[in-house]
Amino acid sequence: MFRNYLLVALRNLRSRKGYAFINIAGLAIGMASFFLISLFIQDELSYDQFHKNSDRIYRLALRGNTRNGSLNTAFSASAWAPELEADIPEIERAIRIKPPNQMWMVNYETKQFYEKGFIFADSTVFEVFDFNLVRGDPQQVLAVPFTVVVSENVAARYFPGEDPIGKTINLDSAYDFVITGVMEDYPEQSHLNADFLASMSTLRTPIYGPNFLEQPLRPQVYTYLLVSEGTDAALLQEKIADYFDRRLGPLLQGQGATMKPLLQPLTDIHLRSNLEAEIQANGSIATVMTLGAIALFILLIACINYMNLATARSAGRAREVGMRKVLGAERGQLIRQFMGESMVIAGVSVVFALLFLMAALPTFNVLIEKNLSLLSAGIFETIAVFVGVVLVCGLAAGSYPAFFLSAFQPATVLKGASSRGTGSNALRRGLVVFQFTTSIVLIAATVVVFKQLEYTRNKNLGFDRENILVVQLTDPNIRNDYQILRQRVEALPSVKAVSASQSGPGYLSQYQMVRRQAVAVEDQEYDLTFLSDFDFVETLGIKMVAGRSHSRDHPADSLGAFIISEKAVATLGFASAEDAINQNVVLSGGLVGPVIGVVEDFHSKSLHQRMEPTIITVIDQQAFFYMFIRTEANSTREAIADVGRIWNDMYPAYVYEYSFLDEDLQKMYAADVQLGRLFGGFALLTILIACLGLFGLASYTAEQRTKEIGVRKVMGASVVGLMMMLIRDFAVYIGIAFAIGAPLAYIGMHRWLDTFAYATSFGIGTLLLVGMLTLIISVATVSYQTFRAATANPVDSLRQE
Repeated sequence: MFRNYLLVALRNLRSRKGYAFINIAGLAIGMASFFLISLFIQDELSYDQFHKNSDRIYRLALRGNTRNGSLNTAFSASAWAPELEADIPEIERAIRIKPPNQMWMVNYETKQFYEKGFIFADSTVFEVFDFNLVRGDPQQVLAVPFTVVVSENVAARYFPGEDPIGKTINLDSAYDFVITGVMEDYPEQSHLNADFLASMSTLRTPIYGPNFLEQPLRPQVYTYLLVSEGTDAALLQEKIADYFDRRLGPLLQGQGATMKPLLQPLTDIHLRSNLEAEIQANGSIATVMTLGAIALFILLIACINYMNLATARSAGRAREVGMRKVLGAERGQLIRQFMGESMVIAGVSVVFALLFLMAALPTFNVLIEKNLSLLSAGIFETIAVFVGVVLVCGLAAGSYPAFFLSAFQPATVLKGASSRGTGSNALRRGLVVFQFTTSIVLIAATVVVFKQLEYTRNKNLGFDRENILVVQLTDPNIRNDYQILRQRVEALPSVKAVSASQSGPGYLSQYQMVRRQAVAVEDQEYDLTFLSDFDFVETLGIKMVAGRSHSRDHPADSLGAFIISEKAVATLGFASAEDAINQNVVLSGGLVGPVIGVVEDFHSKSLHQRMEPTIITVIDQQAFFYMFIRTEANSTREAIADVGRIWNDMYPAYVYEYSFLDEDLQKMYAADVQLGRLFGGFALLTILIACLGLFGLASYTAEQRTKEIGVRKVMGASVVGLMMMLIRDFAVYIGIAFAIGAPLAYIGMHRWLDTFAYATSFGIGTLLLVGMLTLIISVATVSYQTFRAATANPVDSLRQE
């Protein structure tokens, strides 16, 4: 019997090639999309799971409040870790990690590379994280300053075929580190990627100063806690809060600021943390959940196509069912037959899905900036998923047609009474509406995401981001020669202005406690501070509101003179911009000076965050990590080459690397760009699958109405009139889908836009555009079949009567 079912299934596929192609193509695309999204979700959910104690590791983050607003940062102060470990019994180990603020250059003999993964860590880091050592003693490798553990990849890159232990590498042409260990390459699925682990005690040297590891108030490291088995995180957080009150309360008293601990489970950081000063751009659990829903919907839409087409062509198989029942077939046997057919189609589809997946995966990896493979989740898990999808799709797609077709009564169908299969019309309409509702929501989401990204590109940020080259001054030797470099670059005809800063819009921010000197301490505030060179305001094109900019004609400007933003004017309590001029303010380091100018507010962070009060002051050149070069209009290429020649002349041992400020700013929206790409790609696949089903459904609808069309043509109906009659039903389905999908898209995308402090508008116009686009696509899909039916010779159709 099974052999008979299989032969019948294959015969049906051969005899109805168009029907088979639509079903197999739809299911294959749906399965491949499901597999792609599943690989992405599995990768996102696996972050930091490889640590054997991952369920007992927490990151200590910081929450705070000032009159300016809230302070939420992943940083913590360097003094807290050892004090917490000694103070709270539940904390088995507390370690500190300090990634670099920028790429650092590492040298070994003639080899030289800029490295992002050079990280300083406490010597006990191996007791908390699984940095698996293949060479070296974990108790000793980071015990003394200027020691470093390197990854196997780094060892192979710098010391091919050699033993790296005992060798010396140089950091930024200033500091020598002895290699004391080699560790396994760190998995990519980590919020913290490390190629070098250097001893934390090194930072007490001139790199950061002798008191760096004893700072009680300045958040600038990451603290991780390994807690005892069974520790209640909420109670532990309360104990840390008590420590904060005892340790920090006297220091914060009267400063108008508060600091509260926030314990983050290690495995939650990548998907559930969006604090300031994250080590790297994190993912989003909302994105994972949304894509999971999309994967299920795409697979469901593909199954719906099969159900729709199977029930629509029920008339063609009614007599087959009747004959089988007359010959003694029971309903259960018929159900198994039709389910077997759907399983065969699902099995064939998964083969094509696998081929499609193999072809699409490289492009998909580029879009999401990952390195996924078919076996990312493991070979047995992958096979189980493929088999599971075949079974689920076969059962889901074939269940309703099997029960529907097997219910035909032989006496009725052999008379031709149910040849139209009208009992399934309502369900088919509902399924078509569901398909296009999903398509409309996805298309609307894609449009809104890209509209917001376009908004971020075009919004006035308060400075001119065009035609600005950014050159990172990564090495102390380069920073020492900055003034000579600036003078040579400034003299170039292709260059309009030059300045430098410790940070800048789009880069790592620095906060300072700032207050007015003439008022009580209670007015002290957290402010975003740019420690810069002269001409910073002019180079970035920030507009002055009152006063003047820093000038070399005023030597005292380099001793402490401040330019503040309009928002800083308000938060510091000045009556106006003019009132702030010549008033003294005090930075947390004790620097006192007058306000010499006020600038318009400008965005230094992404539009996800509110604009903050800002202070700009001139400082020593050793703190400059970013050089900003404004080029003359239409001279950018010339400026790049000219600056490159100067760089290679002054620093032949250093690689000349540059970026564009506008591109660097857009990197802040990498997660949003990724979301838009995913929405866009899968929206196209969803509409493609839906249109495949609509095309097949239009074919069978036209076939069922062949005689009606013939009669209407004989009675004088025009081709256009007949096409409109056939298209009208499908247009009604799209209209209903729009009525359901538009509100869902409106609510969902407004919630997404709420994650931005500054967002684009999104209203009925965008939704109407999406609805019109969907209608045009669906009409174009069915037009071919309706045109064929409307132009057919009526004699041929009526002769069959």
